[in-house]
Amino acid sequence: MKIWVNILALLVLIASLVAGKIYWNHQASEQSAVRPTKIEGSSYTEGEEASWKKYAQNLPKSVIAKIEQAEKTKKPMKLVIVASAPKEKVQKTWGTLLKENLKSTYGEDLMNTQVYEYTDMTTLKFINNGTYKQILDEKPDVLLFEPFLLNDNGVVGIDNTLENINVIISRLKDQNSELVTILQPSAPVYKAENYPNDVKALEKFSKENGYEYLNHWTAWPDYRSKDILTFLAETPGQPNDGGEKRWAKYLETYFTNTPSEL
Repeated sequence: MKIWVNILALLVLIASLVAGKIYWNHQASEQSAVRPTKIEGSSYTEGEEASWKKYAQNLPKSVIAKIEQAEKTKKPMKLVIVASAPKEKVQKTWGTLLKENLKSTYGEDLMNTQVYEYTDMTTLKFINNGTYKQILDEKPDVLLFEPFLLNDNGVVGIDNTLENINVIISRLKDQNSELVTILQPSAPVYKAENYPNDVKALEKFSKENGYEYLNHWTAWPDYRSKDILTFLAETPGQPNDGGEKRWAKYLETYFTNTPSEL
């Protein structure tokens, strides 16, 4: 009789364990159904945007894809800025200001920004002197290029300038066919005559060739108005500190979706 009691107790214990396991499996299944699942290679969960995406809303899909790839691979996207160096001393150029802003917004794990500024550079010198090879060595994923438009004005000629830009970008694309190119004009000049036509030609060229174009002139006072002199140095086409900040703010709004506060 005692043996049968023990067997019955053992069966009751086994039944309790099985019922408990079924219950907890059911509970776990319900919880997993409502808990967000981690996306592979990402720092955020399904249904929750990555923290950086709110800053990237103005960027083209091609750049956003590169940032997503950087997050997945843990290898930062390389943004290279190429521009004319100031001829008069300023506290910080727009390129430096933008680099600092991008670092604080995205972090260096997502975006690595390098700035190259050249004094008295033209597109023709850039090619003939082999200076463009410095940019090749950087292997950019995204190129933000202010192609020395003002320095070329009246020296190289706009048709030659556009051809030179084609040559420069083509050589970069030979290295990286997925390169994203963003073009922008040089700084405005008070009461300029022929130069604004070069700016329009650059915009048309950008659209025809599928390049992003940033017209930061819209953030400045009209170049025909004396108001613009507040932001320009004595050297024609040279921003003062206020002009550098204004230019940088325009670009920061584009790259980080933050108010321009101009």
